[in-house]
Amino acid sequence: MENMDNSNLKFDTALLPEMLDASHDMFFIINLENKKIVYVNEMVYKKFGYTLDEMNTLGIEGFRRSMEDHEQSFATHIEELQNEGRAIDFAYIITKDGSEFPVEVNARLVEKDDVLYNIASVRDISNRVKAEKKLFLLNKNLENLVVLRTEALQKNIAFLSSYKNVMDESNIISKSDIRGNITYVNDRFCEVCGYTRDELLGQPHSIIRHLDTKKEIFKDLWKSIKAKQSWKAILKNRKKDGSYYWVDIVIMPILDFRDEIYEYIAVRHDITELIDQREKLQKIVTTDSLTSLYNRYKLLEDIESLENPSIALLDISRFSYINDIYGHHFGDKLLTQIGQKIQDLIADHDTKALYRVHSDIFAILNISLVKNAFIQKIENIVKVLDECTFIVEDQEIIIDVKASISFEKEDLYITADMAMKHLKQSGLSVLVYHHQLNLNDQYQNNIIWTNNIRNAIARDTFVPFFQPIVNNQTGKWEKYECLVRLIDESGKVISPFFFLEIAKHTKYYEIITKRMIQKSFDTFAKSSAKFSINLTIKDILSKDIQKYIEEMLSKYKIGDRVVFEIVESEGIEDYEEVLKFILKVKGHGCKIAIDDFGTGYSNFNYLLKLQTDYIKIDGSLIQNIDTNVGSRVLVKTIVSFARELGIKTIAEFVENEKIFMIVKELGVDYTQGYFFSQPLSAPDFSK
Repeated sequence: MENMDNSNLKFDTALLPEMLDASHDMFFIINLENKKIVYVNEMVYKKFGYTLDEMNTLGIEGFRRSMEDHEQSFATHIEELQNEGRAIDFAYIITKDGSEFPVEVNARLVEKDDVLYNIASVRDISNRVKAEKKLFLLNKNLENLVVLRTEALQKNIAFLSSYKNVMDESNIISKSDIRGNITYVNDRFCEVCGYTRDELLGQPHSIIRHLDTKKEIFKDLWKSIKAKQSWKAILKNRKKDGSYYWVDIVIMPILDFRDEIYEYIAVRHDITELIDQREKLQKIVTTDSLTSLYNRYKLLEDIESLENPSIALLDISRFSYINDIYGHHFGDKLLTQIGQKIQDLIADHDTKALYRVHSDIFAILNISLVKNAFIQKIENIVKVLDECTFIVEDQEIIIDVKASISFEKEDLYITADMAMKHLKQSGLSVLVYHHQLNLNDQYQNNIIWTNNIRNAIARDTFVPFFQPIVNNQTGKWEKYECLVRLIDESGKVISPFFFLEIAKHTKYYEIITKRMIQKSFDTFAKSSAKFSINLTIKDILSKDIQKYIEEMLSKYKIGDRVVFEIVESEGIEDYEEVLKFILKVKGHGCKIAIDDFGTGYSNFNYLLKLQTDYIKIDGSLIQNIDTNVGSRVLVKTIVSFARELGIKTIAEFVENEKIFMIVKELGVDYTQGYFFSQPLSAPDFSK
């Protein structure tokens, strides 16, 4: 040491500033006489963002903030330093950009040339402070959790007995040993099953087993609970007096400290009333209210549950005529008799079931008869029904029955229905579905036209055509009937014959109806001519269509020139709703016409109930009136009857002058047909 070269010492001292600048800590030298900072290392500039002059201008207190738990000013820190020669300080440093970070200051008092200096090592303790805060919060949370858990435990203990009372009050509870023998039952258990506690204890649970409950259920029960799993089910149990009750049950194994099964506990709810109500509702859902036979829903449900069923549909031909002539009440009585007769004809009830699937369609579901035997059975039933005379309200009624049969398991009902549609066109009485019927062509055609309809709506190419209705006295084209047409992509005009019936079974029908109404109103808005729009009963009963018509009448204010034609062949069941509609549109000045008059049996009844302004005599009566005396007599009767009621008449399908002269001679007020004009793309207001 004594021989150490002094030049080497001076060289090492010269390296000190570089060492300080390379440090991660911050170093200060402060003159305590004038409180000026005389030295800082590079880390201070980097962390603080200030220059040395800026720090001296601000003063130490300008960029120092005391910590909450170390409320010590810088002056106090200096005082401690001067007294002790050393001092440790904790504070926040406020940087030039306004952010701040915590520091630990280790200061030492040094005297040089009679001047005192504060040499301070300053360390960023951000990570340490964060860790301490996190640890503090964790400890705090742990303390809170312990408090909460302790309170919860105390509450659980306090209310355990109350919970037990509640469980006993509302549930049926029992416990058993590992062999299934009853070791405990609550009062509710005894109350429901009718046994006393002494009669139950030590007995197996089979004492309350109902004979309707299959043994497989209990095999599954033991398999689950022996595997330390809970088991849930709905069970039918037997009371001491032999009656039954239903329970929703949960059975759980209770484990001891070795995780071995110690005993079993079963908790049940009495759901007898709920099950009984469900069975009543099920009967309502699956039973036809008129005949008390099964309904279509039950048929489809039974088909799904059977392995190899077959089916026959029995259709009462032209049954709507009976309703039209005698009324629905009469028809209902007849249907009940027919259903009972078919039921009597099914001798082997165990192999077949009878359903009423539609107003006048019955179904027989075959379970076990072989194919030829089932066909023979249905042919015999059809023959008997055709030869049978039913007596309803002293009226003798003979019916005509057609039957379609299908053995196609995958689409049993659908194929039977398809065969029925083909049967009605064939003239046969009984038809068995087979793949050669080519009925799919019709359904494929429906799909194609549904796509065409959708595309036409998108292109807005459903348009009205207008056929004039001529005043037979003046010869003036006084009114026009608005008729829907579809303009295809090639510009061809398509008749509603190809698309209207299909449209009625799609979501697009109301869209077409609305566009026809809007375009018709728009066409006649600035003329004085009257025009008529066809409405089906479906249109009239649609709240959406009713609302739209009301909007159009209010918007255009031409109701006194609008005639709504009700298509009579659709039939009217809800007269009250139809009358509401009629009164509403008549409030706007509109008129009502009955279309296709003379095609059914209820026409004259319609006129008595509806406030009709026009009768449109059906074309089937007009087009052969020159050769058919019966048609002429019927038209004459209609005209005479209408005149008595103050109703105007319109003859449709007037194709030539001879027919026109006859209807005019019979007193028909208006004529419509190709003799005057085919439907036009635009009305001719000059005629």
